[in-house]
Parts: sequence; structure tokens; C-alpha cells
Amino acid sequence: MAYHIDTGLIKEKFKVDTECPLCEIKKIVEEQFLHEFLNDAVMEDNTRIKVGKKGFCARHFDMLFSRQNKLSIALQIGTRVDNLMPEITDTRNVKSALKQVKTLENASKTCVVCDLVEESMVKYYKTIAQMFQREPNFIKTLVSSKGFCLHHYSELLKYSKSAGFFAKEYVHVLGSTQKRNMERLQGELKKFCDKHDYRNALEPLGSAETALPRMREKLYGKKYD
Repeated sequence: MAYHIDTGLIKEKFKVDTECPLCEIKKIVEEQFLHEFLNDAVMEDNTRIKVGKKGFCARHFDMLFSRQNKLSIALQIGTRVDNLMPEITDTRNVKSALKQVKTLENASKTCVVCDLVEESMVKYYKTIAQMFQREPNFIKTLVSSKGFCLHHYSELLKYSKSAGFFAKEYVHVLGSTQKRNMERLQGELKKFCDKHDYRNALEPLGSAETALPRMREKLYGKKYD
């Protein structure tokens, strides 16, 4: 199961009026994998083995369960439970019991969908850096964007070496774009707060009216579910 990087999607989402185009891309990537896990992937032995070992996080379980194909998710969860059952033992040995704790706590933190989405997003981070290096017009698109949520901004910096000899210029453009847009949103948030002073009651809020939920996007990423 693989996700093929679409540079057209990158260009499209960087032109969208959003606080983080990578959140928009991640949603599309995630939707594709969720669709596959409810359809063809359930019949693949390799996929069932991965689900058996890692299962799904609570968020992705809920997203899968909310859709129509309940049998598909039931079969995969059944495989996961089959893998977990040997780890749950009836023992009188406290040491052995405590060992179960670590195993089961780790079991609730793994997710095959999260892993696949993250693998695909790393490819996007690297591709964006490469596009900066190879496509002059994309630099303008990046600069004119509204920046990124903090997580995706950090990830872009992490893989900035993929821009090759343009890496220094790339991190400079990323930093200046992010800082400018954080300051923009910071100003809108201040205006929102100031509006609650009775002396500013007649002042129009404008875009500051949605500053708080958009700052939430900047700090934590876009919430879709």
C-alpha cells in the first residue's frame, strides 16, 4: 500500500486560503488510506499482518467505524485481538503482571494508519524542498501562502536538506513566511481581545472575528473530525 506524491496537489493546496496547506494535504492522504483499509486492503495478507501487529489508534478506529463497511473493520480488529490475546495472561506473579502493563500500554499507542500517513507526509516534506530548488514559480507560491501549523513548519525544517544547495535559502524563506504569518495572526488575535473592551465596542472586527480558531490551527493543526 503506497501513496504517490502529486506535485499538482502541493501547488493547489498552497494556493488555498488556509493557515496550513500541509494540513489540507494530510487530510487527503489520510482519507485515501482509510478508504483502502475499508475496501481492497482488508483482503491483502500483508496488510492484515501489519494490522495484527499494530492495530489502529482510537482516532482512526473511530473514523473507520463511522463509515459503512463495518465488516471490514470488524475483520481487521479481530486480527488485532488475536495478536493481543497471548499477551494477556492470568498470573500470580507480580513481576509478570507488571510486564503486561508495558506491553499493553505500547499496544494502545501503535497505529498502522498513522504510520502510513506519516511515511507519505515525509515524502511531501522532501518534495516541497525539491520543488523550491527546481521550480522558481513555486517559491512565489510558498512566500504568498499563510504559512503552516507549528508541527508542519517544524517538519519542513527537518527535511530542508532535500533542497540541496538551496537549503539555506529555503529555511530562510520558510522562517520569514512563518514569522510574518504568525505576526499577522497574533495581531488579529489582539484585535479580537481588544474588541471586548467597551471603548472599542463600535470597532469592526473584520477577519479578527475568526482569529481564535485560526490560531488553534496554527498551534495544533487543523481539526477535521
